[in-house]
Amino acid sequence: MASGSVYSPPTRPLPRNTLSRSAFKFKKSSKYCSWKCTALCAVGVSVLLAILLSYFIGKLGGFAQENNTIDSGELDIGRRAIQEVPPGIFWRSQLFIDQPQFLKFNISLQKDALIGVYGRKGLPPSHTQYDFVELLDGSRLIAREQRTLLEAERAGRQTRSVSLHEAGFIQYLDSGIWHLAFYNDGKNAEQVSFNTIIIESVVECPRNCHGNGECVSGSCHCFPGFLGPDCSRAACPVLCSGNGQYSKGRCLCYSGWKGTECDVPATQCIDPQCGGRGICIMGSCACNSGYKGENCEEADCLDPACSSHGVCIHGECHCNPGWGGSNCEILKTLCPDQCSGHGTYLQESGTCTCDPNWTGPDCSNEICSVDCGTHGVCMGGTCRCEDGWTGAACNQRACHPRCAEHGTCKDGKCECSQGWNGEHCTIGRLAML
Repeated sequence: MASGSVYSPPTRPLPRNTLSRSAFKFKKSSKYCSWKCTALCAVGVSVLLAILLSYFIGKLGGFAQENNTIDSGELDIGRRAIQEVPPGIFWRSQLFIDQPQFLKFNISLQKDALIGVYGRKGLPPSHTQYDFVELLDGSRLIAREQRTLLEAERAGRQTRSVSLHEAGFIQYLDSGIWHLAFYNDGKNAEQVSFNTIIIESVVECPRNCHGNGECVSGSCHCFPGFLGPDCSRAACPVLCSGNGQYSKGRCLCYSGWKGTECDVPATQCIDPQCGGRGICIMGSCACNSGYKGENCEEADCLDPACSSHGVCIHGECHCNPGWGGSNCEILKTLCPDQCSGHGTYLQESGTCTCDPNWTGPDCSNEICSVDCGTHGVCMGGTCRCEDGWTGAACNQRACHPRCAEHGTCKDGKCECSQGWNGEHCTIGRLAML
C-alpha cells in the first residue's frame, strides 16, 4: 500500500429484492381496448343492427301494404265488373250514391271461393273498420246454371272451364262515396264479378228479407243460396231444391212446384216481373200484345195468325202473295200486266214470262228448292220457318238456343255432349257430384 494514500474499500452493491414491485409490473399494450371499450363497441353494434333491422322491416311492410290491393277505381251502378283476386288480396272499387237508396249486389263466385265483401262510406274499409260486411262461401251457394268461361292462361295460353255460383244481398246506402272491398280469404286466386241494381223499396217484406232476397208484392223471393219466408236460412246445394227428383238430366218437380230447379211455387211466376212485358196472374204471365213465352221473353206478332194470310216469324208477319200490311190484312190488287213485279208481260199472248225463282200466272209465287210445308214460307229462294221449327224445309222441331253450347239438336230434343246433362245440356256432371 503506498504511503500517503487513504484506503477506501470498494462500494458494495445493494442487495436486490427479487420480490420488489418493479419485478411484477405489467405493461399494457396499446393495441388492445379495455373491457369498457369492448362493452361500448358491443352496444354500438347492437344499436346499429336494431336500426338496420327496423329499416328493412319498414321497407318490407311498406312494400306489402302497397301490393296487397287491386284498385278498379270508380264504377257505375248497373255496370258489371270482373277481376281475378289473388289470395290475401283486397279488390277495391268505389260507388257514387247521389241519393239514399237500396242497392242490390249480384255477385258471381267460383265454387271454392271464400270472399268477404266490405263496404264503408268515405274511406276504404278494412277487416276491422267497415259499415257493412257480407261473408260468402261459394260451396254453400246454389248454382242455378252452369256457365263456361274461357280464361287465357299466361303461360300456355290455354283455356279452362270455370263454374260460377250466384249470390246476392241488399244494402241501404246513404248519399256519398262508398268504398267497396272484396277480400279473398282462400288459398287460390278466385275470379269474382259483380254488378249493382237500384231497388225501389224493400220495406214491405218481413225484416227486409234480411238483405238476402228481393221483395215482390210483400213476399220475399230469395237469392240463390238462401231459403225461408224471410230468406234468413242459408241453403246447401240440393238437387231440385228438395222439391223434385232428378231424372235423365232434368228435375221432375213435385206437385205445387215448378222451374228448372223446382224452386218456384206453382202460384208464383218464374220471373215475377214477366220480363217487364206482362203481368203475373196466379203463377202465369199474361203477356202484353206483341210478346209471348213463359216469361214473355219472345217477340210475337200483334196478330199471331197474321189475319190468316201469312206466317208470324220472329214477331213479324210474312204475308202470302197478294196480301200486305203489318198483319197481312190488306188485299193487294195488281194489274195482270204488272206480273207482280217479278216478270215480263207479253202483249201478244196476254201472259207473264216470270223471272228466275218465280212462277204462277202473275209470277207471284217464289220458288224454293224444297217445299216449305205448313211451318214456313218461301222467301228469297229459302224457307223462313215459324218459331219452334227449323231445317231446310221447316219440318224439324227446334231446340232451345242454349242446346248448341254443349249438345246437338235432333228433332226438338237436345242430345248432350260428353260431360253434360239437362234438358238444354247446361248442367255439368261434376256439378252433380
